[in-house]
Amino acid sequence: MDEIQILKRRLERERNARKQAEAILEQKALELFHANEQLRKLNEDLEQKVEERTTQLTHSEEKYRGIIESMELGLMEVDLNQNIVKAYDWFCDMTGYNPGELEGKNAADVFLNAEGIAFMKKQDEIRQKGQAGVYEIQIKKKNGDLIWVLISGAPVFDFKGDVVGSIGIHYDITVRKKMLHELARAKKTAEAARDAEKQFLARMSHEIRTPLNAIIGMSHLLSETATSLEQIDYVSSIKTSADLLLKIVSDILDISKIEAGEIQVNSEPFNLRALVMSLQKTFQVKAEENGVKVLMNVDDKITNLVIGDELLLTQILMNLMSNAVKFTAEGSVKINVQLLEKRDEKYFLEIDVTDTGVGIGKEKLDLIFENFKQADDQVRHKFGGTGLGLAITKKFVELQDGKIWVESELGQGTSFKFTITYLDSGKEEVIEIEKDEQALQSVFEPSEEQVLIVEDNYMNRKYITTLMKKWQVNFEVAVNGKEAWEKTQQNIYDLIFMDISMPEMDGHQVTKLIRSEENPNQNIPIIALTASAIISKREQALNSGMTDYLPKPFNPNQLIDLIKKYTKREILSEKTTISKMETDDDTKTEILNRPYLEKFYGGDDSHAADMFDIFLNHTVHEVPQLRPLMEAQDWEGTRQLAHKIKPNFSMVGLTQLEEKMLNIENSAAQNENVNTLLSKLVEVENILEKAIPILEKELERMTRIT
Repeated sequence: MDEIQILKRRLERERNARKQAEAILEQKALELFHANEQLRKLNEDLEQKVEERTTQLTHSEEKYRGIIESMELGLMEVDLNQNIVKAYDWFCDMTGYNPGELEGKNAADVFLNAEGIAFMKKQDEIRQKGQAGVYEIQIKKKNGDLIWVLISGAPVFDFKGDVVGSIGIHYDITVRKKMLHELARAKKTAEAARDAEKQFLARMSHEIRTPLNAIIGMSHLLSETATSLEQIDYVSSIKTSADLLLKIVSDILDISKIEAGEIQVNSEPFNLRALVMSLQKTFQVKAEENGVKVLMNVDDKITNLVIGDELLLTQILMNLMSNAVKFTAEGSVKINVQLLEKRDEKYFLEIDVTDTGVGIGKEKLDLIFENFKQADDQVRHKFGGTGLGLAITKKFVELQDGKIWVESELGQGTSFKFTITYLDSGKEEVIEIEKDEQALQSVFEPSEEQVLIVEDNYMNRKYITTLMKKWQVNFEVAVNGKEAWEKTQQNIYDLIFMDISMPEMDGHQVTKLIRSEENPNQNIPIIALTASAIISKREQALNSGMTDYLPKPFNPNQLIDLIKKYTKREILSEKTTISKMETDDDTKTEILNRPYLEKFYGGDDSHAADMFDIFLNHTVHEVPQLRPLMEAQDWEGTRQLAHKIKPNFSMVGLTQLEEKMLNIENSAAQNENVNTLLSKLVEVENILEKAIPILEKELERMTRIT
């Protein structure tokens, strides 16, 4: 009985335990069901979000691909070995391939040549470092045509952040490249045309000015010998026309130089007050014919020399004063220089030229500074002129960072005003008094400084060395470029005068060697000497390493200025009386340019006699040597000899023969017809034959005096 009860109780406990277990299992099953439901909902939500995100990405990809395709940008993906992973449509259209033809192929092998492969290898190295880049390269299309593309390349990363390839956006720039090439070619053509124009203008300057100077000079002589009012009237007409023609030629040359950017602003100390006084005197003579007064005023606060371009200011004021005097029949013309402000050692000036002349209508004021423009046709017919003077004046003012304007009314006169800024030199003004028939002959303080003169022309050497001896300057001579180079390796100089055209080694070559190789004279000043009239020769000399430029023929003062500038030597000055060259009836001739000789030698007959003697004993015998060179059509030999002889003519006053020899030099450089060259030589020989007796007589006179 007891055992039965025990079993019953055990069964009851087991039954209860099972019920509890079933209840727990039922609860857990219910929880699992709820958990499964939640997981199912989460999966559904996740799938929906993935689908939405995928749709967004697809739309985004299509959007940006569409943008890129519409911009005609070709996409291509490659792996690290340059194998094409995917080529997009526009890229395929650009290169002529189908996507299937490209995928799996090596991009470098398909599109690039050897040079392009080497370049792309460097770009790949940059891409593998995770950096983007933009570059231009030429690729080959399927049909073999070459096109230029601008590529923007970027690395492609995997989910670990490792670089697995790159993607490039390609833009076809072939048309732009062709346009740039055409533009460069057009620029080269334009520059060649401009150079030709420069040479033409330089030649025309010589060709036109030479006879014009003769006409003007002879008209002055004729005016002194005219015996009747009719003759005086004729001569006056000749002078007026010649002066007008010379002004027109000068204006055209000036405007051409400005447009070519060849006008340089030079800064040197000068006396502003003295310049204005000189212009007043110059124009007063002409203005007095009409009873017009020329007045001047310079602000008393300007007490020192100013630093600026004296020549440009002179040209500006000459143009303005010429206009003012021309258009003023009565009353006055006045130059006024006013100091607006002095700041930071600078003079800020306003300069005006005011007249009481015909005036300008307000509707015309905006036109007068334009090329070939004048107030109206009546002005041109009545007063003449090209309409270039004020245009040139405006450009000269603007080159110096100034501003020019005009104030005027018809019948009330005109005032041209411009602003300009100059540095204060710190040196006090000194007004020099002119002395008739006297000049200052410079002699340098004794010094140990040494000058090297490199010149292959005997007459030029004699001219320079004679001046050096007179000025007590120590010097050595080299007769060609090779000798000059050897001397600069062995000796130390303080200044070198270097001829440009020489046999064996020219001045440019020697200068480049001196500047580039270790030697005692690597940094000393070198002055170029050349007889060329072409403006660009100065730039060539400076580009080869030369310090400055002195065109032949040069006068003693130009040489003195350069020695002072680059050696800082002090000068002792003494007054010497200068004898005037005789101009009796036997020697009055247009063959010998006496005014030029007066200016060139400053009346120093001793020096001039040396040059005349060398010319008659050496240069005269060099001229016939041109004939065999021409007959053999040795154009370079002809050009070199003509270039060598050319400056010698001006040293004895045969300036017209210098121009003719320049013509022979240029013709030889262009391989002109041999008969044409020989005819030019005959013309030189004929004039020289007539000139020799005159030169001999002049030498006899100078030798007698000295």
